Amino acid sequence: QGRRLCASAAKGRHDCAAMAIFMEGRLKTIAALYIGSWLLGSRSPTVSLLLQMGFGLYLGWYVLLLFYTLRASVLAPFFWDFISPLVVNRAVSREELFRVDGAPEDVVKQREAGFARLEKSWKEKWAGAAETRNYLRKHFSDLRFKASGFESMYPLWQKVVNEALDPIAVVDHTDGMDIVDTSGERFLDASGAYGVNLFGYTKTKEFLKKGEELASTVGPCLGIMHPVVADNIEMLLKIFKKEEVSFHMSGTEAVMSAVYQARFHTRRRLTVVFQGSYHGWWDGVMQGAGNSRFASDCLILKDQCDESLALLDWRRNEIASVIVNPINGFGWKNASTSKLSTSDCHAGTAAIDKFRNWLMRIRQACTKFDIPLIFDETWAFHLGAGGAQELYGVEPDLLVLGKSIGGGHAAGAVLGPSRLMERRDPMRPMRVNFVVGTFKGNPISMGAMNAVLKYVTTPEAKKSFDGLRDRVEKWVGTCNKALEKHDLPIRVAAHRTTWCICYQQHCAYNFLFMYYLREAGLVTAWVGTAKMLFTLEFSDDHLKRLTDILVKAGKDFKADGWWWPGGKPISLLPYTLGPTIQYHADAWKRELLEWKGRLGLGS
Repeated sequence: QGRRLCASAAKGRHDCAAMAIFMEGRLKTIAALYIGSWLLGSRSPTVSLLLQMGFGLYLGWYVLLLFYTLRASVLAPFFWDFISPLVVNRAVSREELFRVDGAPEDVVKQREAGFARLEKSWKEKWAGAAETRNYLRKHFSDLRFKASGFESMYPLWQKVVNEALDPIAVVDHTDGMDIVDTSGERFLDASGAYGVNLFGYTKTKEFLKKGEELASTVGPCLGIMHPVVADNIEMLLKIFKKEEVSFHMSGTEAVMSAVYQARFHTRRRLTVVFQGSYHGWWDGVMQGAGNSRFASDCLILKDQCDESLALLDWRRNEIASVIVNPINGFGWKNASTSKLSTSDCHAGTAAIDKFRNWLMRIRQACTKFDIPLIFDETWAFHLGAGGAQELYGVEPDLLVLGKSIGGGHAAGAVLGPSRLMERRDPMRPMRVNFVVGTFKGNPISMGAMNAVLKYVTTPEAKKSFDGLRDRVEKWVGTCNKALEKHDLPIRVAAHRTTWCICYQQHCAYNFLFMYYLREAGLVTAWVGTAKMLFTLEFSDDHLKRLTDILVKAGKDFKADGWWWPGGKPISLLPYTLGPTIQYHADAWKRELLEWKGRLGLGS
């Protein structure tokens, strides 16, 4: 049964992923032309000849389109769909963890001692929260998934690391930029609450109170709109220079709405996304791992690549929209520690300038080929009070907002021109795009959003945005000098609220550095050191404290031998080949015994 499920999953996902790349509809047309010409060969030679000519011309056109598609497409998800149900790996043991890169025994002992010290410290610090953490891990599935480390470390390490170090934190309260847990430990927060906490805890608490005040007045009044909704729409249209707005409950939901609207009005089916971009957990646009039903109508193209722009021309009549995540312009994609090797990271202002040129070229192509361009700016205002449009000088057709726009509450929005926002076809009453939502005017969210938008448009907010930008730019230089002074193989890169750690030494253990940062007093998001966030509340004192934390954690990490310079590349073969063969051999054996039983052949 396990083998059949694997084969079925692989086939289903493989076929779906292939449809957008290999254009299944065109293949069917080619097959129909060929079969038709063959069937009519003797009965109607003239018609058969015409069908043969059509077959040849259409086949040539298909081959040309396939060539340009393969040249621009990212094929990894295509192969991932086929391989992921088949490959099995085993986790490393605790003893193997310290030796996988071929380190000598003296370095191994350093690592063992450092890991044991960290494990002991964590268990002593958070003994009081252990019961709550264990309960959450057992009964809260998405928290357990996040805490597994799938975003920050390769699966080989997860079992042994999670058994020793539980990253689930249980908060008691927040104080300024500090998170205080139930054990009384204080941490500087670099998680940014996934981007929701842009303005800082102090300011966001004020926004939340405004939402509570409105909700306490009107209760859960839905469908009937309070005037504050119109006020929010007016401010959004003024800030982002659009004509209409729709409200949603999250950034993911807002992305879905924007994609649906583009398909409805263009009457095309394909959505284009770029490699490495995340647009929420909707399987219609999610790339690779984590997507059990890879969309047949989504093309993943190479980022910042001429061939991708060329494909927009070749397949313009099929493409309903192009989605871009502007925050990726910071260049932190290669900062991830979830791989076995360390990639070179070139995040920072130079990456943003390069991305600006790329966005301008996408905008020109989309305008020329009449393809709606969608900015997935779910990380609303993280690039400034005017958003990505202001920073890059590029206007999208549809704009998606989320996270901080709700002032601490769940919220999303889509902004665009009337020609793309209308839910009906005025000439065809049976053509409608049913995109709605129960909580689209939720008073508590609208009240908090109103406070956010009023603040963002004030001179005080501009001063706050500009002040953080200048402080962070200065901090990057001073922090990197401190890291260099202590001979630590890491550097920081940052722009406004976004920042990451760039590892200068190729090392299999960089994923562990986030645990040393936690020990030193810093909370990161589940993705680890690859994507961290400042808030507008971060002062020079906070940044100095952050530098001290990075230096302390770095010195401890180095002293414990994790950055041993002689580390060898890690081969997956010993951890996958044997387990994969054994798993499928056992599955075949079970199925054979099952069939023997059915046929009455005994065991």
